[in-house]
Amino acid sequence: MTADPRTMDAYGNRIPPDARTMAMLSHLSSLASLLISIGSLSFLGPLIFWLIYKDKPGYAFVRACSAQAFNFNFTMWIVNVAAGLLAIVTFGLGFIVAGPIWAITGIMIIVFHIVGAVKANNGEVYRYPLQTKILT
Repeated sequence: MTADPRTMDAYGNRIPPDARTMAMLSHLSSLASLLISIGSLSFLGPLIFWLIYKDKPGYAFVRACSAQAFNFNFTMWIVNVAAGLLAIVTFGLGFIVAGPIWAITGIMIIVFHIVGAVKANNGEVYRYPLQTKILT
């Protein structure tokens, strides 16, 4: 009888059952942060999970998932701030560009975090597209 692959990480180590749940919540915490802060602090949820689980033995999976979620959110935050600055510097003309950028990044954040949460629940670390690697 072989072990369920969803309970093993890439190195063959067993992922504790609650680690998959915490990893899933680290992805979903971005959505909660997104709603609470109106999009401005969506990176805080994954950062909190990363800070809690970064040194806990047996929770490397949670650390990896929360780092991926943070890196993606922080990248999207930088893009959104840059679009906002463009709008301010051009005295409002930049809103023609900033509006669609904000809409696209908002949709990306929602879709990719749902995908990440599902993958984390299945025991996989989801690699977000378009991210700057900050946390590992």
